[in-house]
Amino acid sequence: MYNFFLMIPFIFIGLLSILLYLFTLSNTIYGGDAGDLVSAILTKGFAHPPGYPLYTIIGRFFLYLPFNFLTTAGKITLISLISTVLSLIITYLILKILFAKNFNGSIALATISILFVNYLIWLYAIVPEVFPLNTLITLGILYSGLKYKNTDKLIWLAFSLFLTGLGICHHHTFILILPSLFILIYKDFKKIFASFKKVAFLLLSFIIGLLPLIYLPIVSQTNPEISWAGADKLAELISLLTRQVYGSFVPGQFISNLPIQRFIQLVNLNFFIFYDFTLVGYLSIIAGLIILLKSKIVKKTEKIAIFSALFLFGPFFVFYANFPLRDKFLLATVERFMIIFYFLLSVPLYLGLNWLFKKILKVFKIILGNKYKTIIPIIITLFFIFPIALGVKNYQKLVNLKKYSIAEKLGKDILNNADKKSLILLYIDTPLFNTQYVYFNNKNNYPDKIVLHAAKLPFDYYQKAIKLHYPKINFEKNKSYNLGDFILDNTKNYNIYSTDKYDLPSSFPYKWIVQGLLFKVVPKDYNDISEAEKTIETFWNSAENKNLADFYLTNSSYWLNYFPNDILRVYATGYQNTAYYYLSINKPDLALSHIKQALILNPTDTDSLYLQSIYYEEIGNCPQAEESIMKALSATQFKDNLYFNQLEKVVGCYKDQIDINRLKAIINKIKKSNSTLLKKI
Repeated sequence: MYNFFLMIPFIFIGLLSILLYLFTLSNTIYGGDAGDLVSAILTKGFAHPPGYPLYTIIGRFFLYLPFNFLTTAGKITLISLISTVLSLIITYLILKILFAKNFNGSIALATISILFVNYLIWLYAIVPEVFPLNTLITLGILYSGLKYKNTDKLIWLAFSLFLTGLGICHHHTFILILPSLFILIYKDFKKIFASFKKVAFLLLSFIIGLLPLIYLPIVSQTNPEISWAGADKLAELISLLTRQVYGSFVPGQFISNLPIQRFIQLVNLNFFIFYDFTLVGYLSIIAGLIILLKSKIVKKTEKIAIFSALFLFGPFFVFYANFPLRDKFLLATVERFMIIFYFLLSVPLYLGLNWLFKKILKVFKIILGNKYKTIIPIIITLFFIFPIALGVKNYQKLVNLKKYSIAEKLGKDILNNADKKSLILLYIDTPLFNTQYVYFNNKNNYPDKIVLHAAKLPFDYYQKAIKLHYPKINFEKNKSYNLGDFILDNTKNYNIYSTDKYDLPSSFPYKWIVQGLLFKVVPKDYNDISEAEKTIETFWNSAENKNLADFYLTNSSYWLNYFPNDILRVYATGYQNTAYYYLSINKPDLALSHIKQALILNPTDTDSLYLQSIYYEEIGNCPQAEESIMKALSATQFKDNLYFNQLEKVVGCYKDQIDINRLKAIINKIKKSNSTLLKKI
């Protein structure tokens, strides 16, 4: 019976979080990297660096789960769900071992309740992603280290090293917990290394954890359709695992190294915490950090280990990685890295809440005397109001992910935008990953269409994979690769489409023509405007996401989730390309509706204002043409040459000399201002 009561907290955490997460499970592709991860599992390949072999192996097992109510993406999402639930339980155990005799189980449950309804933790528990599993491994290493420190049982140290091996097979950021593990065990080094058996046991545990790495070189030799590098050579494997192509702990080569921008990230970190934990949680965390620093509730070594983990996963990481937070896609990219940090914040959060609980008890003890014990259950219940309120707030944003499949519809629209017997060249993450998922999950529905990752076409490992799976695709031998050559080699056998209008040589006998979301390669002498118009309008009228603008305007809570916002950008760009085509063939009336759609879906994209200005210029509405292009120029601080050229063209729209002189004066003023600025630079 006693053991049963000990299990109650775990039953509470487990069942409640499982039910909540299952009820809101997205059961589709969310956006971001999800499509790439699931596609890699479907094709028995491996996703973008660091490859995630552990995740992919687990995903292969989850595909065979007999849960008909779940889609392929839904089954893979169970990895996120289970990892998050286990992380919540481990966090409770970490709190219990840290605070030992001072442990307050009720406040710990309230703390865990706040975590499992935290927006970020909840979001990534219900979508397919690698970060929840990374969190589980990281917290497991910390807990095992704490258990070893408190029990002196070697099995716990062995388990932490086993998890370290698994971490290397999954996501490299877990290593930021290793300094904490070192702090917990370094005093025992002499004792451990004095015994060959102990060292051998620990080394074996670590090696067993590394075994999933074997997956990468094995599958690399099979040339899977989804792979991001050759991995059958040691140097290639190390490059993949360390993300050398990106920079191991940065988002890419495009980050800024200005010190001030790195310090701004520390301010951003505070905003993240404040936004996701609200004012009550934020103040509790601050109070808890002060208590942790000053009090002796936690042993010194353990305290240093916790502060090390908090510092490395929080301030250090955001300072070093320096994610540029200039749009919602990049915000979505960086927020995932905060999940481990948020779990670690449970320590100061618990301390802050427990301090408040004691203060409230003290007040009631003064008021009620010994009778204060009778209202303790009521006070504890009040501490659960906060997570309930937080859960209600976040539910509104997250439940919509279950209702709608916007990302999946994007993939279907791209595939449906192409004719039969076509090659579809994709590059940017959002259209590429979402289309890959739809394609590889339902390949029988698209027997004569082939989705290709355009950026990987120059690489030998990818060409080998394409030749194996699609032998009719031509990579002409002994020819230095470029995209023009590839297109020229394959236009006889395939219709070729792309989301990007790649530059083609002037001598090239083909050109690009817009089709909707895609461009199509056609002969240079192609001039069938009526057929092109019919193709474009048929696509937009039958698109899965044809009512996206209306959905955007009427479902604001859905778009509070950052990654889906990039889908709006993809469609807005498609509408812009369509509008530009209509304007180029002197059909401004057809262009207008597409310009309006683009303005709704991505109002910050000034190219839509540029197109709007051209439209008004063509129909002779000069004031509106001027107003639109001036808005675009103002947004770019009057430095965009394309927009400036359009402003000069608007001069020719006016007939009245007064308006002409006025606009010329504005243009001269802008030129003079830009010239002065250039001299200063």
